[in-house]
Order: sequence, then C-alpha cells, then structure tokens
Amino acid sequence: MNVILVDDEAVAVKALQRRVDWKAYGAEEVSIAYSMREAQELFSSKDIQVMLCDIEMPQGSGLELFAWVKSHYPAVECVFITCHADYEYMRKAMQLGSADYILKPIDYEELDRILVTVTQRLRKRADQNGNPPSDKEDSSVPAHVLSRLADENRSRSGESAVATVKDYIHKHLQEQIYLSKLAEQVYLNEQYLARLFKKATGLSVLEYITGERLRQARELLVRTDYPINRVADSVGYDNYSYFARLFKRETGMTPQEYRQQGGSPNETP
Repeated sequence: MNVILVDDEAVAVKALQRRVDWKAYGAEEVSIAYSMREAQELFSSKDIQVMLCDIEMPQGSGLELFAWVKSHYPAVECVFITCHADYEYMRKAMQLGSADYILKPIDYEELDRILVTVTQRLRKRADQNGNPPSDKEDSSVPAHVLSRLADENRSRSGESAVATVKDYIHKHLQEQIYLSKLAEQVYLNEQYLARLFKKATGLSVLEYITGERLRQARELLVRTDYPINRVADSVGYDNYSYFARLFKRETGMTPQEYRQQGGSPNETP
C-alpha cells in the first residue's frame, strides 16, 4: 500500500508523516505533495491507494483534487483533513466517496481508527477481486495484528505528546500557558490532549503547571536571595497576593516562612 499526504502547510503534512507509524498499516511508501498539481504528478508516477488531503489549498482545493483522482484512479481511498467543520464541505466529501473526514488539530486516536478501517477495506476488496497474493501481500499485516499495532502506535504517540507538552511547560513557566497553545505543539485538539495528559500523569494540565511553578518557586526561595515578588514573577505569577495564597495552601507556609526555614520536610507534596 502506498500513501500520499496532501497539504499546502509544510508543518502540518510533515507532522502527519512523522507522528503516524505508517508501516503498522502496511504502507510501503508515504509521499508528500503541497498542491493539487504536485499530487497529480505523483499519482501519475506511483501506484497510490490512500490519500490524506487538506480541503482548502491554493491552486486547486482538496475536493477538486479528489474529483480528479476518482475519475482517473477510482479505487483510491481518501480521508479529508481540514480546519473547518463546514457542512457543505462534508456533504461534498461524502458525495465524492471519501472514506472519512477529520478536523485539525488531528485527534490521532481517531485517525488510527480510520486508517485501520481503510486498510481492512482495501484488503477485503483485493480478496473479493481474487487478486493472487504477491510476495508483498503475503507480508501484509493481518487485521488482528494491525489493530494491536494501532493500539501500540496510539500509546507511543500519546507518550510522545505528553513528553512534548511537559517540556514546553518547563521552558515557559514564566509565561501565560494556555491549553490551546499546548495543543498546537502536538497537533491535537484541546479536549483530547487534556484527557491524554490526565491519563498519563494523574493530573490535569493546570494542576501540573501549578505544581511545576511552585516547585521552581521553592527552589528559588531557598537557593537565591531574590525578592519574593521577583520569585513569583519568575514562575509566571504577576499577582503576588495570589501567589502567596497559593503557596501557603500547597506548603502550609508563606513564601517568607519557607525561605526562613530553608524549606520543610513537612510541606504538602
């Protein structure tokens, strides 16, 4: 099976190429195109079975591209990926016979389910057509193994996304950190990232950020002579009163008391 990814945004299409374990679905080659014309040239030179395509692109939309593909390569399966939950887009995509429609930022768990379905449908179609198994087909992944690999891929992708988010948080503690910004870093929607993070860490994203800020504040209070309002600002709290209340709630001491005692083994974890 050969796959083509079509999107005029280089960051989006390369992330899609990198974050999905395409071999788990039996893909032998994953090509990239940034426009309708580039995609048409690749279809002319390669035997492509699956296309993942953005809808809104300059010099020819994804809908126009798929209409062309259906007229020349009717067996190709297409999954549209777009930022717009537009009914008219969905209606046209379904009329053209697309396999599915997924919104950006991509929910990779949902994409995994779609790719499993598409791959199984391609295999079933090949069996119904009575195609003799080639060496490549003999080595294709059975459906039950494919599902297991998809689960493993979701797990790896989730672990990688959580690690990326943690790293971003650690590097930007002094700034305002929004869930939407974190979701952008890992190409996930906000709700899915929040669930994924909670499952992996046992903490909400906000709880984790707060914990990291207070951990760094404790270190600064003990290891530096910075004024306490500067400590608060250094870990992202420009409101000193709020910082002091939060710090006491978590440690049982005011920042000043904590500094004077050099920390305490009895503080709340």
